Amino acid sequence: MKNAELDTLEQLRAGIRLLAKGRYPETVSADGCSELVGEIVYLFNQIAGHFKELYEYAVPLARGNLQVERPGKTNFLAGSLKELHSKLNHLTWQAQQIEKGDYKQRVDFMGEFSQAFNSMVSKLEERELRLKEEILVRQQAEAEVREQNKLITDSIHYAAVIQQSVLPEPAFLHNYLAESFIIWRPRDIVGGDFYWYAPCAGGFMAAVIDCTGHGVPGAFMTLAVNQMLKQLLDEDRDYQPSAVLTFLDEKFHETFYANTVTKERLYAGLDMGLVKVDTVAQKVVFAGARLPLFHVHDGNLREIPGSRRSVGYEKKSRLGRKARSVPFENREFYYEPGDGLYLSTDGFFDQHGENPDPFGIDRFAELVAEYFPLAMKDQKTALLQSLEAYMGMEAQRDDITVMGLKF
Repeated sequence: MKNAELDTLEQLRAGIRLLAKGRYPETVSADGCSELVGEIVYLFNQIAGHFKELYEYAVPLARGNLQVERPGKTNFLAGSLKELHSKLNHLTWQAQQIEKGDYKQRVDFMGEFSQAFNSMVSKLEERELRLKEEILVRQQAEAEVREQNKLITDSIHYAAVIQQSVLPEPAFLHNYLAESFIIWRPRDIVGGDFYWYAPCAGGFMAAVIDCTGHGVPGAFMTLAVNQMLKQLLDEDRDYQPSAVLTFLDEKFHETFYANTVTKERLYAGLDMGLVKVDTVAQKVVFAGARLPLFHVHDGNLREIPGSRRSVGYEKKSRLGRKARSVPFENREFYYEPGDGLYLSTDGFFDQHGENPDPFGIDRFAELVAEYFPLAMKDQKTALLQSLEAYMGMEAQRDDITVMGLKF
């Protein structure tokens, strides 16, 4: 054997050792070798090339790189991997179709993986169908709620029209007073507050009334109380304010507490500030059910308290005695031209702002005294601006009614 062939055989042995260790030898040269040795060298170089090509293909593929270039057709070692590569590409396409909602895609070439994959697709399809059904049911329910809400809101808006229709015309007071204003601001579309005035012997009566509840229940109550007051006027008697409150208290119990079934569950009543003004004698008679009257004379404001009881209600005091035993009292005084009277429900006093303290009756009285030199329409604007500034982002908590009268 020639020396060249011996060197070639040594290169082949070293090359085979490298292949056995997972490394790849340089191409072996067959120069100077016989035809037989040259053919062996050719086959070795071909097989070593296949192994290297297979390694450079398999490693990126195992790491998930499906864009790796495939080995040539002559590399028989990579045949199965190329088939797997093609199926993984198809599996990727199937996953993309499933993402788009095509749940008919199935896999049939990867044994247990195929079963698990197909089961996952079936469950996804079932879950999506269930979700679609739930969404449809919820959408139908939301549509029904919106429709019911619209019907209710439309009804409440119409109730507001009805409630406003029973309120007296502000022009009525122009017959007796130099100026006046009314603030009527229900918390909701309708409310439990309302104002009332009517002619009487020698002048007129005027009141602000805070009935139980807000919204629709409160509005129902205002209609009932307005009807009671109308009945009182129909009797054509010269009632004093305390007698009007007593009359309403009796009517309340006759109307709302006569039913023994609902009596224990009912908590109905009202607070009220009522003045009777004799414009001939320039005399005011006031009676209040937990609401005060503010009288401004010669620039000085004084608060005239009402009785410490409400109209209606069956609640007992802390001493166990019924609050109805406290009588309503008349407070009389004379006024002069330029004097002012102010009645308000507690919605203004109890309104909270961005701090936890309510607006307060003292702050209200200070503002009335401060704004009194202004025209009444400007007083109304100033009071509302002060209230809005105090409220900030806080929502209105109660119905608000304020009446200002200037002689």
